[in-house]
Amino acid sequence: MIAFLGLGRMGVPMAGRLVTAGHKVAVWNRTPRDVPGAKAAPSPAEAVAGADVVITMLSDPEAVFEVVGAALPGLRAGSVLVEMSTIGPDPVRRLRGLLPGGVGLVDAPVLGSVGPAAEGTLVVLAGGRREDLDRVADVLPVFGRVHEAGGPGAGASTKLAVMSMMVTAQVNLAETLAYADALGVGRAALLDVLGATPLAGLAERLRPVAESGPFETRYALGLAAKDLRLATEGPGVVQSVAAAARDRLAEAAAAGLAGDDLTAVFPFVAGAGSAPEQA
Repeated sequence: MIAFLGLGRMGVPMAGRLVTAGHKVAVWNRTPRDVPGAKAAPSPAEAVAGADVVITMLSDPEAVFEVVGAALPGLRAGSVLVEMSTIGPDPVRRLRGLLPGGVGLVDAPVLGSVGPAAEGTLVVLAGGRREDLDRVADVLPVFGRVHEAGGPGAGASTKLAVMSMMVTAQVNLAETLAYADALGVGRAALLDVLGATPLAGLAERLRPVAESGPFETRYALGLAAKDLRLATEGPGVVQSVAAAARDRLAEAAAAGLAGDDLTAVFPFVAGAGSAPEQA
């Protein structure tokens, strides 16, 4: 049996894929949500009772520690906790210290948003001891392509490194388009030129945002801000460009855009750039 804790935008379709794959699934969420075919549990401890695999898909390290702490009374020896949130390697190490000795741990954050979660085409970045990875070898592929990143914490580390590039690139493109507007170049013309460069993939993927506005929420701007905050802590303090993008996203979140898609940063930056000049 598999317990799935956390039914946000990603959690619901991921838990649903486990059901479709034929697994017996128990689910829990702070605000109860339905996953057809899964059994809803009233608490984390009751959700994980008797589970061979426990999956957490939550918003941040604090939520993970709170929910895992509540689940501890129900965890049984021989089970494996698969932590799929984006929390970074240090929280993964702290999480290992919370677990009983007989419980395995795999850190397996994912690349992709709601659509790939429903389709089973996420990229799963898995880290852990060989014996723990082997115990979930038939579970992780349900979500998509599995990339074994290395030992404990390697999946979490790889996710932060990837997001440092991907999120920062989107913020940078938003600022560059606003700059092009201010120069009188025009964003459509700039995107046409970028389409002939190595940045073509990013430019074409985000062209609809530049032309029609933000996507519906797939990857919340507030979560992107959190990911860059984690990526610029510890060894990440050297990432000055990512830190600037982090601060820009924090401004957008403070302006009320935390629940919007990350692409809401495009009109936010454009609006900030159009402020009247000082005399």
